[in-house]
Parts: sequence; C-alpha cells; structure tokens
Amino acid sequence: MPEVGIFWIYHGKLIFKDAVSVEKGFHYGQSITGCREHPEYWDELDADGKLSCIPPTLRTEYFNIPRGMVVYHSETGRYCILHGNNISTGTLLSVAKAFDLPKENTFFEEDIQYCDLSDKEWNTLISMPKKKKKLTVPQPRIRM
Repeated sequence: MPEVGIFWIYHGKLIFKDAVSVEKGFHYGQSITGCREHPEYWDELDADGKLSCIPPTLRTEYFNIPRGMVVYHSETGRYCILHGNNISTGTLLSVAKAFDLPKENTFFEEDIQYCDLSDKEWNTLISMPKKKKKLTVPQPRIRM
C-alpha cells in the first residue's frame, strides 16, 4: 500500500523514513503528507539513539544530511517525491520502492527547502523580488 512521509539519505541509501498510508496521512489542501515533520522525527531518532549510524558531526541538525518528503496529490492521483539537489535518480527510485509508490503515478520534484546551496546561491534567492504565484501541482521532471 503506498505511503507518504519523510525520509533521509546517507551515502546514497535510505537510512530513516517516517511513513503512513495515504488514508492515515495529513490533509493539506489538495495534498496528503505524512503526519510528522523532519525536526520532530529527528529529535525522536536522537532520543532513541538511532542516529549512531551517521558521524557525530552530522547528528547535530536534521538538515545536515539529504532528506525529502513523499506527498500524494489527491486532485491528480499522483505521488511526488520532493527532494534536494544532492540525491541521485537511482536513490530516488529506491525511495519510491520503500514507500511502495506506483511507477506510473510517481514523479520527482527538486524542492529548494531540501537543497544544499552555497552562501552566494542563498543570498541571490533572498534578494530576489517576491512574486505572487498561483499554487499549482508540480509538473513532472523525471518520470520513472
């Protein structure tokens, strides 16, 4: 049964995931997500001693290693794996498999909140004028 939720990747492998079935997910507009956010689950992993599989210097913050989120768009019936700029297509395919997502209805979308950006790139983004955008369902970039 397909799931939605959050995940982390380390050295190209899925190391943590927090997932629920779509039916038990959190409804947010036309989207359904998992029930917990990265910081909340990271703190739980830390309290349970489960972060020992990564170096101590990377354990301090939930955003120190690549992460992402699986979302279901109820309007289109499609699943989206939101991810950063540092996760390979092969790794994303393994995430799709771990969340039991249907290949024909799953796409990947790079999301800035999960990207590793240099200070220059962040400063450019911060200084860009804000434009009001109509919210739309992300269009597929990479099909499985």
